[in-house]
Amino acid sequence: MPGLLPGFKERRFIMENLLREYLEKAFTERTLPHNDPNGPVVTISREFGCPSKLVAQKLTESLNKVPGAGIPYPWQYINKEIVETMATELDLKTVEVNYLLSSGKKGVLEDIMASFSPLYISDHRIRKTITKVVREIAFRGHVVIVGRGSVAVLHHRPNTLHIRLQAPLEWRIPEICKLRNVGESEAVKLAREMDKKRTMLIELLYGEAYDPYLFDISLNCQTLSQAEIVQTIMGSMRSRQMIP
Repeated sequence: MPGLLPGFKERRFIMENLLREYLEKAFTERTLPHNDPNGPVVTISREFGCPSKLVAQKLTESLNKVPGAGIPYPWQYINKEIVETMATELDLKTVEVNYLLSSGKKGVLEDIMASFSPLYISDHRIRKTITKVVREIAFRGHVVIVGRGSVAVLHHRPNTLHIRLQAPLEWRIPEICKLRNVGESEAVKLAREMDKKRTMLIELLYGEAYDPYLFDISLNCQTLSQAEIVQTIMGSMRSRQMIP
């Protein structure tokens, strides 16, 4: 192709394989000391402004206090590891990779990667890698996976509970203002943009139009405290015999 450096295809192929091998090794050795293909998994998705990270932290802590729930190994939650690993391998800032993952629009990953370097990795390869890594994390069992389109990747996986955190926009606006240190108008804009991007990412990984019925439980962060949300999730896990 005109304008490409000699050996472009070869270097891109090597780079893609390095990314895949790095992610596989990192998550297999560091995050997956034990594998249980039937181990319990929880995914948490959210509307922007809902406290998914805090809920995941408190849920993980509570699960590890339940006698027998953390056997043969403790529960842990996965949040930024995928983004940070990709950023390291691609030599990009984490915020840039976050944008790639949240954009969702077909082709946008490829376009942005191309703008950073002629040795970009295709959007198809990135999606494929994310899917593979999320499935490998789930294979371990005893994990709470926050976002990253995990509901779309694991929607057919048994022994998995999919949670959606949501709340009216008027409740989320003050939370976003505090979180991002912005005014109300900017918070509204951010909420709408991020919700759209996250929906598009799920669609991208799911391969179909967004379906709210992908989630087993939708919880209202306006009317439920974080403690109530955690107890509701754990109650559902008990009813499904995911924990004692």
